[in-house]
Amino acid sequence: MSQVLREGFDNGVSWLAEWLPRVLCLFALLGLLDAATTREDAFRAVDKQTKRFWVTVLTLVVVVTGLPSARYLGGGWVALSNAFNGLGFLLILASLVATIIYYVDVRATLKQMRGRRGWPRR
Repeated sequence: MSQVLREGFDNGVSWLAEWLPRVLCLFALLGLLDAATTREDAFRAVDKQTKRFWVTVLTLVVVVTGLPSARYLGGGWVALSNAFNGLGFLLILASLVATIIYYVDVRATLKQMRGRRGWPRR
């Protein structure tokens, strides 16, 4: 029974390790597109760094999270971690934190300032 549980857990962890970077890369890419299409003065108005800062940070996040899912690395997250002598996990964690900060703090504040887009208000 414990062998079956262990195999199930190992399969779940390997599935998560395979798909988590892709999902994080997608969210970072969407955040990058949002930051790139937002006006510079909006960032200054809400006092959340600058547009250049967030575009640079999110570009780095896309690169860091996109590399492990590239097939030519052959090892995914392990290859990234080994490439930086074990600091790859810290890069991944920093990427996750930066993406969360952009969505939860910066984008939410920008969205409040801009108001709703797209749908007419009733």
